[in-house]
Amino acid sequence: MSNLILFSVLFLFLFSLFFVTFKSFMAQFYIRKKLKKELKNYRAQIQQAKGYNSLLFEIYKRIYEQVIYDRNRLLIRNRRQFERQVNNELKRMTKNPFTRFYSKSVATIKGLSAFVFFLASLLFGAIVVDEYKASSLTLPTVNPEIKLQVSGNIEDGFKQLVSTILSSNELKSFELPDIQAEDIVPIYPTQDAPASTASAAQLGPAIAGNMRNLEAQFTIQYEGNIQNFDEDLENAYEYLKENEPYFWAIMSDFSTRAIGNERAVELQATISYDLTAEQNALVLGKIKQVTQSLSAGLTDAEKVKFVNDYLVSQTKYNAQSAVNPHTPYAILFHGEGVCEGYALAAYLMLEELGVEAKYVVGDAGGPHAWNLVKVDNAWYHLDTTWNDPLPDQGKNIRYDYFLISDKTIAKNHQWDTTLYPATATEDYL
Repeated sequence: MSNLILFSVLFLFLFSLFFVTFKSFMAQFYIRKKLKKELKNYRAQIQQAKGYNSLLFEIYKRIYEQVIYDRNRLLIRNRRQFERQVNNELKRMTKNPFTRFYSKSVATIKGLSAFVFFLASLLFGAIVVDEYKASSLTLPTVNPEIKLQVSGNIEDGFKQLVSTILSSNELKSFELPDIQAEDIVPIYPTQDAPASTASAAQLGPAIAGNMRNLEAQFTIQYEGNIQNFDEDLENAYEYLKENEPYFWAIMSDFSTRAIGNERAVELQATISYDLTAEQNALVLGKIKQVTQSLSAGLTDAEKVKFVNDYLVSQTKYNAQSAVNPHTPYAILFHGEGVCEGYALAAYLMLEELGVEAKYVVGDAGGPHAWNLVKVDNAWYHLDTTWNDPLPDQGKNIRYDYFLISDKTIAKNHQWDTTLYPATATEDYL
């Protein structure tokens, strides 16, 4: 909203400059055109009257009277001002070559200035339209067909604008790294996954170990309480949701088959993922190299800002990405994707930077995903997707959904509050 107000003011200012300059240019253009026509008609008489100032004066007087008599009332309404302009322009056009050049130059500069102001007003007008669409009408969700109506008023917008201006220097700005895909060193997980478990508490971590390696098929020998195996398996799923949000999110299908006897159960699992092991290795490699570009000694808030700035500036919201838009691979290597990809990429980057974070699934006019981050011992919401203007505006980065409280984000986001920690009562900035 703050950007919308700022760009609206700039648009109105530039359009006003264009209107004033264009009107002045058209008035001068009209006067010069009329004077040129009359001077051409009287050219022979002017040549004959050279050296006779009184005769020249009479000729120029007739030209002057002819021009002011034929005034365009739509273009020039003030008659006295028009007469003064005609008189001054006639003097410049007839006095000497320098004044003629000056008159022509002034008209040219006015015309070029009007053209520049017009282009600038068009540019900022287009930005205003984009800001309006992004902040007030359509906000990105998993489903691009869903539109969300957001209420707002000028007072709130003004407060946000003031807040943005006052807080713009509170956190460090970053020179964001530009790392090419061919320079990425992939990182393949090398965690050992146990082939057997002796208790229900070990089942979830055992499955997680295989998922971290993006194993498509694996077998685990379960030697716990066989009578409660179904319940233990459900608890293992809950463990994965809570402790392995990234791998749980990129899992597109999970099927199991249990074969057992009175002493043990062989759990045969088949999992399909939204990205390949090679793509996942590239994601982890790029995140490591991107985060290594940061200098030491940054606060957690500055690290979060870096993550927000990097993802917003490098990404365009697009549900029709060339690869699966729900993955961080689409975000980091194709520069496009949807909220799930944004939030998962943010989660991995924050994890790499040592900032405690959570992956949040909820609703914002449609299924939506964002993050919770812990800064200065308090939790805050971070929605990098909604900080990215729609349509895309390149390096234009927002902070409307940067380190905000439950109260603020609840205006247009819903989630199961029992699954996630409560935030600070006030926004961070």
